[in-house]
Amino acid sequence: MKDKIWRDATWLHKATRLDTPQYKSMIFKGIKVENRDGNIRVLNTKLNGDFYEEVSEQEYDTFNRIGFERGCYEICLSNYRRSLNVIIRSIRDEIGNRNNQKHYQYLKTMRLNLMEKYTNVLKIKYNGSI
Repeated sequence: MKDKIWRDATWLHKATRLDTPQYKSMIFKGIKVENRDGNIRVLNTKLNGDFYEEVSEQEYDTFNRIGFERGCYEICLSNYRRSLNVIIRSIRDEIGNRNNQKHYQYLKTMRLNLMEKYTNVLKIKYNGSI
């Protein structure tokens, strides 16, 4: 199961190889696959800041069902949706409570940039160009 994910990741030319003396790894779209002497883990680098979180069993199933590259796009979209929700809540809070125009404009710019990234990944995913 995890061997297939590792194999897919190593064959993906768009992924970046990150090797250390302790482990070999590949990273693509915020998803890192680590291989420590045959112990393979898939980590989402976008959830907990500096501490990467292992993906759920459901996400492992997604990788096995649709492959590493498409699975990365799925999780990437999920990460973007999560970030957009946080920004939208912050915008509501800014409008309702603080009313700081500079911070409001900053949040709007962040939202716009994130929506552009989200749209670009959707285009790649649905246009079959992966």
